[in-house]
Amino acid sequence: MVIYDLGNISSWVGSIGTLGAVIVALCLAKKEYKQYINSLSPLLSFEFLQQGGLLYLIIENTGQSLAKDITIDIKGLYDNGDKNELKLDNLFKRKFDLFPKEKIQGIIGIYGGNIVESPFPYIKVDISYIKGNDDKTENYNRTISFTRIHEEDNLVSLENNLKSISYSNNRIANYIEGRTLYVFDEVNSHPKSSLYKDMKDAYNNIEREDDNTNKE
Repeated sequence: MVIYDLGNISSWVGSIGTLGAVIVALCLAKKEYKQYINSLSPLLSFEFLQQGGLLYLIIENTGQSLAKDITIDIKGLYDNGDKNELKLDNLFKRKFDLFPKEKIQGIIGIYGGNIVESPFPYIKVDISYIKGNDDKTENYNRTISFTRIHEEDNLVSLENNLKSISYSNNRIANYIEGRTLYVFDEVNSHPKSSLYKDMKDAYNNIEREDDNTNKE
């Protein structure tokens, strides 16, 4: 007849349970560490646009670590009117690195748009780089579509800048001349004095009465 030691059995069961809990904790920790490392991966984002009649590809690392030895192999330019020939910058003929939030741009070709046509070209690209978080190589290909810049936005920005300059000049003129003329005034009034005259009077300690004939 076999007699079991209940104390030993309970001890073994407890040990096995503890070992199992440790194994589960280690597995979860390993999984969480892997997820954390993956969250630090670099990520390349692209913007394909035209400026000044040229097509540019902007590459930005929007990830959390360095992207090393990046190669951007442009396979072709399509739907760009009669200007589908590639005219690549040296950027696309060498490897380069991008740190997080860092960006770089290079010329792809000549934009095929004109007064009559406004094409939306696209390019096919092979991409390769080494991820700085785990030193693994990332390889993939994708199609990058054209992004049109809204010229109206640029004109609005230019108009606002011109208005700001006009307001600034007006404030300076009013301060120097001691009058109040508004930006929209077009009275072509004569100044009451000149900087040279005022400086000369100040140097000679001469006080002159205000000339009310030119007050606005």
